[in-house]
Amino acid sequence: MLHHYPVTLHHFFSSAKHNYFTNPKFVVGAAPTLSHKELALVPERGIKDDRFEAGEYPITFFSLEVADAIEKVFERRIDITLYRRNITISGVNLCELIGKQFRVGDVLFEGMAHCNPCTWMNAIIGKGTYREMKGRGGLRAKVIEGGTLRLGETRIESDIILIKAPAEAMILSRLPKGL
Repeated sequence: MLHHYPVTLHHFFSSAKHNYFTNPKFVVGAAPTLSHKELALVPERGIKDDRFEAGEYPITFFSLEVADAIEKVFERRIDITLYRRNITISGVNLCELIGKQFRVGDVLFEGMAHCNPCTWMNAIIGKGTYREMKGRGGLRAKVIEGGTLRLGETRIESDIILIKAPAEAMILSRLPKGL
C-alpha cells in the first residue's frame, strides 16, 4: 500500500566541483552553486555535471525546517546555497527515509545514508553549525527511476508509514538508533 505525504520542493542546486570537501583545511573552492527551477534526474547518475554525478550517493536532500532552525540559533539569515545540498525540501523527516525507497513526483529514489555535515560548516556559516546539523544534515539518495522535478508543492509516496509530526519534531529529529 502506498502512503502519500505533501511536501514542498524549495530549491534545486548543483555544482560541478567541490568547494569544501577534498580541499585543504579552510581553503574554500570557487565553484559556483547553480540554482535550477527544475531537475532532470538520471537513474544511477543523478544530476548531469554535478560533482556527485554517478557517485555512490548522487543526490543530497536538505530540510528547510533544519535550515530555519539554524537561522534561529544564529539569529540571522543564512544563504541556503552554503549548505551545498541538491534539493531543499519541507514537510518530511528525512531521517525516516534512510534505507527506504520513495517517490517524489515521478522520480523514484532510495534513501542511502545520512548526509553528515562536515566541520566546514563551522568555517562557512559559523561556529556551532556542525553541532546543529549533526544527525539532521540531510539525506543522501540515489535515483532508481529518473524523471523531472519542479519547484513547488508535490508529494512523497512511500510504502512505509512516515511519522506525521509537526515541524518542531522534524527540527529536533536525529538519526535512528543504530546508524
